[in-house]
Amino acid sequence: MELVSSLGKTTLLLLLQHLLIPGKNPKCQVICQPARDLRLFFLLLWLSFSGSLVAQPIYLSGDDAITTLPLVPVNPPSDIFQSSLPNKDTPLNWYRLDIELSPYSPHDWLMVFHQIPHKKLDVFIPVNNGYQLTKMGIDGSPSGMAPNTMKLTLKPGETKTWYLRHDPVALNQLNPELWPSLNYYELLSEQQTVISSIQTLLIVALIFIFTLTLRNRSPALYLLISHLLAANLMILMWEGDIFRVVSWPGEPGHWLILITAVVLVTGIASYRTLALLPVYTPKTNRLIGALNIVAIALVVYGITSASNASVATLKLAAYSLLASFTLVVLATAYCLYNGIRPAKVVFPSALTMLILLSWLWYPNAESGSLTPYPELILLSVHAALLPLFYWYGHQQNLNHAMSINAIAPASSKRRIFESALREHLQTPDSPLSDNELIQKVLTTFDQVLPGIPAMVFRHQQDEWHFNPGETTDYSKAAENLARQLPDIEEDLLSVIASGIETKINFKDRFGTIYWLFPLNIDAGNKVLMVLAPSRYHRNATTWQTASDISNHACTLFQANRQSLFWQQQANLDPLTGLLNRRAFCQEAENIIRAALGSDPIRPCCALFMDIDNFKQLNDLLGHNAGDQILKTTAVICRKSLRHQDLLGRYGGEEFVALLPDTEPWQAFHVAERMRSAIASEHAKNNQWANSQPTTVSIGIAALSKDVNTLDRLLEEADTAMYQAKQTGKNRTSISTSLNDVRLPAT
Repeated sequence: MELVSSLGKTTLLLLLQHLLIPGKNPKCQVICQPARDLRLFFLLLWLSFSGSLVAQPIYLSGDDAITTLPLVPVNPPSDIFQSSLPNKDTPLNWYRLDIELSPYSPHDWLMVFHQIPHKKLDVFIPVNNGYQLTKMGIDGSPSGMAPNTMKLTLKPGETKTWYLRHDPVALNQLNPELWPSLNYYELLSEQQTVISSIQTLLIVALIFIFTLTLRNRSPALYLLISHLLAANLMILMWEGDIFRVVSWPGEPGHWLILITAVVLVTGIASYRTLALLPVYTPKTNRLIGALNIVAIALVVYGITSASNASVATLKLAAYSLLASFTLVVLATAYCLYNGIRPAKVVFPSALTMLILLSWLWYPNAESGSLTPYPELILLSVHAALLPLFYWYGHQQNLNHAMSINAIAPASSKRRIFESALREHLQTPDSPLSDNELIQKVLTTFDQVLPGIPAMVFRHQQDEWHFNPGETTDYSKAAENLARQLPDIEEDLLSVIASGIETKINFKDRFGTIYWLFPLNIDAGNKVLMVLAPSRYHRNATTWQTASDISNHACTLFQANRQSLFWQQQANLDPLTGLLNRRAFCQEAENIIRAALGSDPIRPCCALFMDIDNFKQLNDLLGHNAGDQILKTTAVICRKSLRHQDLLGRYGGEEFVALLPDTEPWQAFHVAERMRSAIASEHAKNNQWANSQPTTVSIGIAALSKDVNTLDRLLEEADTAMYQAKQTGKNRTSISTSLNDVRLPAT
């Protein structure tokens, strides 16, 4: 019998030399002699039980496989490397395996390795008093029914020694097994049949989901597609052939661990979308997403780290995925309790997967081994079934009709508001824009009724637009409702039109209940306050509070619109509809300030217009005719200018215009076009016989370092206008301070 290894031989010889050969110092011999005798006694006792040091061969008999082999670490054997041993610093580990075949064994035996090949694995087979090298890693031959197996050439009653050379990698331990050939090939055939069937299901499911995606491109379908693709890749990696055919960087086992984690993460993400967790449990949904990211990061760190903590890191990643799956189950149970219809399909499936995964991972939690066959089958079958869950839930949603109920208010009396309500909804000192007022209302709901998704929907230009608020993000819930509003828009608007005091109870096809409160029902601008209360919040007190806030908000909308209307009326000339003198000067000051603030000064021009002979026309034709001339002139001027240009009635028959970002020569062409259009229009539609033609005289001035105020600019344009009147009227004159060569000579 041979000892375990050459290292064991060396250790034993050194121990005997230390015990039996006396030291050179006589005093040391006298002092150490009793101790040496005692150690020699224990050595003899240890040698009497030294059968454990002898490498007992593995005895092959019967029909059962041997799945746990005692691999004995050894130094590179001298009987293989007779001339020179390999470098001792090489990272490859050597193992010895002694095998004895029973004289009565009826089977041929196989040495079986992982189907996922190792990056480096060499087996030295005893042949004719020597050894033959066979490569079983990625660099080995992929031929044969099972390239991960090796037939043992043993005669009955014979004992032989095999040597294995392996590059040790964390999370992918070397664990060969010994199988009777018929038993293993039978098991392999069953596995291949099951895996082929599951792959067929996955491909069919993938085609089905691709077909649905062409009709309905939703996030759930994209997640299902990625989940199915990852599951197919996981099966290919588990079978191992893909690593022998295609060159992959790194360790093949690590790729399998990573893609298995991706399958789990995409599966969890699919559950989140199918159960509408981003809509109804946004905070829990974000926590689930964070745990998934942490799990993937831990897996990547574990497979790329060379430290001994890889197994612990992978175990921590598994705990993160289990925690994420647990949160999915709890959040789905919450949605199920609140009557959310998709949770009825998702909850039992997610709970079953959580239980099965926990049961499969518990015995392998400490080993950090590769994906076992039961886990592969579980994840693959689950991936094939997920599209069925989506299809079933989608069909249920289509068959479930939505309902809208109108609820009459319990009392027409106004309730007394709480202090928080008065604080957050106060009548503004000045009119607000609709967006500012909407944010004010949403902030009130968030403060008074926290935890209830509150949104505002506006119907403008035949489209629905939503405001989810700034303090709390309910955009997913708003998007979910916005997709359904076009289907019920006609019925919803007819219910709204029944009265401003109506409160609407809306239940969608997913079983979600919304409370709708109309805030404004103008024909071109309908504003709805929408709440999505959970079952816990659906009570009379919450509804009454929401009704009070919406009533006050509705009053605010009406008051704000009246304030805006009167503010607008105060800025407009009642006859022509143009800006009055005060409003024009106020707006023009802002434009001039912005132009002067840039370097260089941005071009800006002013036009000062006066209707020629207006006093005589007014006296001759009457005030009604004079008013009509003023209105027609205002309309023509407005059509001749751009949207960003300012136009106002300065007083009497005088009009002023401010043209930002306009050079003087451009302003001259605008003025001439406007002057010609006014003369042509009045001549074509002259209703008064024997009256003079209606024309205008226009003066032009431009902003400069000297002319740097509105008053100075208008004064220059007014002076130029009087110059036009003095030189014959019905013409355009430029200010004397302008010296642009592109302007016509005056």
